[in-house]
Amino acid sequence: MKSWSLYIAVVALFLALVSGSLTTTGMFMDGLIYSNVAANMAEGVGSFWHPVYTATHHPDFYQHPPLALGLLALFYKVLGTHIWVTKLYMVLTMLLCAWLIVKLWMRLGGKRENGWMPLLLWTLIPIVTHFAFQGMLENTMVLFDLGAILLLLRPDRKAWNALLAGLLLAAAFLTKGYTGLFPLVLPVLLWLFDRKKGALMQTVCMLGGVLLPLAVIALAVPESRGYFENYMQLQVLAGWSQGEVHRWQIIVDFLRNTAIVIGLVLLVVIVNKGVGQKPSREQWAMWALVACAVLPMMVSTRQREFYLLTAMPVVAVLAGMLIEEPVARWIKPSKVLQYIALALLLGAVALNVLRFGNEGRDAQLQRDMKVIAPQLERGEMVTVPTPLYFDYKLQGYYYRGCRVSLGDQERHRHLLTTADYSADNAYREVPLPTEQYHLYELQAE
Repeated sequence: MKSWSLYIAVVALFLALVSGSLTTTGMFMDGLIYSNVAANMAEGVGSFWHPVYTATHHPDFYQHPPLALGLLALFYKVLGTHIWVTKLYMVLTMLLCAWLIVKLWMRLGGKRENGWMPLLLWTLIPIVTHFAFQGMLENTMVLFDLGAILLLLRPDRKAWNALLAGLLLAAAFLTKGYTGLFPLVLPVLLWLFDRKKGALMQTVCMLGGVLLPLAVIALAVPESRGYFENYMQLQVLAGWSQGEVHRWQIIVDFLRNTAIVIGLVLLVVIVNKGVGQKPSREQWAMWALVACAVLPMMVSTRQREFYLLTAMPVVAVLAGMLIEEPVARWIKPSKVLQYIALALLLGAVALNVLRFGNEGRDAQLQRDMKVIAPQLERGEMVTVPTPLYFDYKLQGYYYRGCRVSLGDQERHRHLLTTADYSADNAYREVPLPTEQYHLYELQAE
């Protein structure tokens, strides 16, 4: 493939943008929680339908469906519960997502040699690189959604494709809940925009593919019914009325994260003297699918910008379709480009190697924990002031580092605090070279 140098250049850009998270040990709070729950599952603490977090935080973890947690637990079971196993799992999800993006690009009419274009646009979406290696459940869910979309776009329109798509959507639901079900509307959208026949048949088969495995699970595994009852109460219903953010915040987040892509498309159209590629009817249906992935989230006030991750591969593909022809004329593979791409790749790899093992985010917290952790016993309960009890990153790192649970209700052997919160007189400080966090031990009576 003559365009391999352009693919290499995109990989180099991606590696450079994620160098602060790919080979460092810091993680986003949600990813810390998920990886700890999965590690517990792998070590026999809790189970697939009864995941647990710490002894003090979510001892019954019903906040999300368990499939992605179970898949990560399998990796831990085979390779060990190590941070680099977590990173390996995330690398594999990103590679599979990139492969599916190119498949979707080709399915919608793009040329294989130009498959680097949607990958470049996907890379330039801020939330993609920011959350790529933070352990988010969306990184797994997007694989199931893209697989379902590809099956539904097959020209043969066979019923078994729709049935398989439904099975993938059931897996998406078991990964992150209702937000993964948006491809259910694709057959209807294809009928509305392209008058493609078989929408009713495909929808029925797809619904069967979704509902049948879920019904079998509910009947065969009684624990699953209790799990989803709790999930509905704690995550879905609670999100309708908690008032965390305005309901239109998801639209603001979408526009902010696609601003670079929109700007590049407009720039190409302007330079190309206003002549752009008109979307096909099938592509208009896919743009409508993006709206169906984003707008329904407005029913909930529990919104986070990373909820948009599943829609972004489709956005990248469709935006690339608008500018494929002029960009392909302007940027052609060459010997010079090959050398530049390889140099960029070496530089990006070197940047990640240099950062290997560094803390990255939450650096001081992690550095202090490395000093404090040897003083604690694995599985110990440690007392913290109430404000620190609600520091979920603190909870996550200490549980990941030495399976320590932090609580504020009882006096335990050790107290962990900062200079902002004074220690109980019953404790004496353990002299350690820490800067932000300090460890205290109960004095002998």
